[in-house]
Amino acid sequence: MIRRLTLSLSLTLLSGCFSIGGSESLREADEFARQGRWDDAIEAYREHIDDRLAVSDRPEWENPYFYLLTIGDVELGRGEPTKALQNYEEAEKQGVAPSLVSDRYRAVAAWYEEHGKLEDALKVLTTYRERDSLLFDAMLDRIARTLTDQEAAGPLKTDASKSHAPQPTAQ
Repeated sequence: MIRRLTLSLSLTLLSGCFSIGGSESLREADEFARQGRWDDAIEAYREHIDDRLAVSDRPEWENPYFYLLTIGDVELGRGEPTKALQNYEEAEKQGVAPSLVSDRYRAVAAWYEEHGKLEDALKVLTTYRERDSLLFDAMLDRIARTLTDQEAAGPLKTDASKSHAPQPTAQ
């Protein structure tokens, strides 16, 4: 899901930027991302943001902070949900469309859910719920039901307790 989101976002960004005279830093960033050179990609995306902010006759509709979403997508893709959230929050503060940022918050919650960190997923969903309560509530409900089912099933057995081998006793 995250990779599709990143790829689709990158393609959208590429078409939009080239129509307004995209920069070398953006082409480099996209190439670094394709190569899995995440730190280099992030640095180049940040350079592109700075390049676009420095353009005095930039179209009014263009918000270079949009690329913070791409940086967040890279961070999430490499397993850094906290860093992803920081970038998404900064994008939101800088005026990136709430619907775009809302999708990213839900992507972080989905990442936590996929990695079995349901409490973290709930925290993200409740923190950012007001962005799109209908979609967030659907995820909240699903995760809450999963947690309730897990609690009803009781504590998980460890590998040692499943084993038929004698367990050491305290002396």
